[in-house]
Amino acid sequence: MASVTRAGSRIEYEVTGDGPPLALLHGFFGDRSTWHAAGHVGALADRFRLVLIDLAGHGGSDAPSDPARYQMDEHARDVVAVLDSLGVDRAAVWGASMGGRVGFHLMARFPDRLAALVAGGAHACAVETGLAEAQREGRVLREQGTAPFADEMEPLPGWMRDVMLRADGRALALQLLADAGEMSPLSDLGLATTPVLLLAGEHDPRLGLIRATGDRLSRAEIAVLPGCGHFDTFARTDLTVPLAREFLGRARP
Repeated sequence: MASVTRAGSRIEYEVTGDGPPLALLHGFFGDRSTWHAAGHVGALADRFRLVLIDLAGHGGSDAPSDPARYQMDEHARDVVAVLDSLGVDRAAVWGASMGGRVGFHLMARFPDRLAALVAGGAHACAVETGLAEAQREGRVLREQGTAPFADEMEPLPGWMRDVMLRADGRALALQLLADAGEMSPLSDLGLATTPVLLLAGEHDPRLGLIRATGDRLSRAEIAVLPGCGHFDTFARTDLTVPLAREFLGRARP
């Protein structure tokens, strides 16, 4: 595995496949291994040079102790540092849930580095979790780890539960604190020309926010997956990969 160090934190990543670069950004509780387990790597490596990144506090990357280091703009800068280390000037990004939020911040802060964005179950509106809720959930994560959250989530495949159970609860608690104070990047996205595909589950409680995000972007497409929830926008590769491949083929510069 390769890594790059930025702002005192080591960010781990791997590269596989051949073609135009496509960075894959996992969701909260996840790490880069989920892209292998769910089948994305097997389905995309024939067409893209895949850059799988562990965001700070996740997987093999460092877990800094400063909550400010978990802000979306900081994650976005880490992604740019990885691209710089690979000599990649411009890449497409597929972000799952939290990874999609990182993608919107990339789009706002580094538009010249982003060729296209696929955002699964993600929006660019203000984060729904308030400080009190973030503190309560963070306390559970620090004291009990991630098991209570794995037990409460919609039915999960075994590989995702395993990833959740080995996640760093202390780092995730810091991520929640950073999220609670996060500002929406929507005001900076109104003039963005990056093509965006928003993948949304029909039953995702965030569907309204995802639609609102799409309405604010000049080149956004929304694909609503029938009968699907939030996690399905990641796990249902039978639905999402064909949509993403077709979209990225059209969006290629």
